[in-house]
Amino acid sequence: MTIESAPTPTIDDRFENMIIAPERVLEMLGRQPTGAVRYEHSEQGDARRELLHVEKIAIENRRLQEKTEATYLGMISHQFHDILLSEMTECLGHTSELFASILNIPDNIGELFDALAVRACSVSKLEPIVATMPWLYEDLITLVNTPRFRRKDARGRIIVVDSLRTALSFLGIENLRLLIPNVVLKRAIPQVTDPYPQIKQRLNAYATGVSLTARHIAQENGLNKYEAYTLGLLSNLGRCAVIRLYFKLFDKIQIQLLKDCQKNKEQKRHEALVKLVPSANHIIALEQEFADSVSADVLDKMQLQRLQIAQSMRTCATNAPAQESTLSKVLHQSRAYTQIRMLHQLNFVELPEVKPLFREQKFPSGSLENLKHTDIFTLPLTKN
Repeated sequence: MTIESAPTPTIDDRFENMIIAPERVLEMLGRQPTGAVRYEHSEQGDARRELLHVEKIAIENRRLQEKTEATYLGMISHQFHDILLSEMTECLGHTSELFASILNIPDNIGELFDALAVRACSVSKLEPIVATMPWLYEDLITLVNTPRFRRKDARGRIIVVDSLRTALSFLGIENLRLLIPNVVLKRAIPQVTDPYPQIKQRLNAYATGVSLTARHIAQENGLNKYEAYTLGLLSNLGRCAVIRLYFKLFDKIQIQLLKDCQKNKEQKRHEALVKLVPSANHIIALEQEFADSVSADVLDKMQLQRLQIAQSMRTCATNAPAQESTLSKVLHQSRAYTQIRMLHQLNFVELPEVKPLFREQKFPSGSLENLKHTDIFTLPLTKN
């Protein structure tokens, strides 16, 4: 009898799992983490082979008990996530609340992005808007006082910047066009995601990669590079909202159900609920279902006048065909390229798998070769 091998996971599946926890991809690909010892070569394996008959029976009984408990836990998890899905669907329908309490985005952020989008953008136009956002003010002040942007006076003494106008002037408009959308996105990225602590780093790298790749491709297509860059970043706000909301609702629902169990003296259900941990599979499924549509809703809420990116995001969210040399197409290309690049860094993808995907995306001539030598994970800031 021939045992069929598991199908090779798609690049999409690999990427989504890598964002949550890279070790999940290793498992999907049938690999082991560096330093892991195969079971049959371990002392545990040797001990198992030496077990007496009675011990084997005891272990089998325990295995059956664990299987029963796992089945019950699975049932509780299913019920739990049904509740979570219902509450999440309700919450995602209130874009204004997502703005304020989940993504931490101020209502006038669209005004700031519009100000950055115009050619005549100036410090005097940005200052009054940035001044209404203390968190952005603080981040820019901190950055301008780092060695990279630090200046010295005629006597060689370091100039300590503590005013917003000076900070904006020292950083310069072109740097601010890169920095401000990036700071807004970082503010939205979920910070506490146990037991998957790498989500914030992976999500930040992905958003930066997509945005800088989009900026590069847009230039080659004769499109607005600031629009492409900002769309690349803000297209990830939906992911941020879904992940943040998942962990917030998980804690809330678990606490409430545990209280109900105590009140109703449901010990078995209580024990199962205590064992529940956030589910990577559910997070991925929820992202795939809602992330892009939430991003589109959030961009609509910004009421952008000069920065024409909301319709491009909506096109992606509805899975409508993207026309060549449009921002929607650039976003598709940038996402595909960044996903491949991140997977390749961890040896989760092979060249033969990549070529068909690149052909399908129809990248501008020469762009892939240029991108290969471009750092897409670090903002190309320059000293003004």
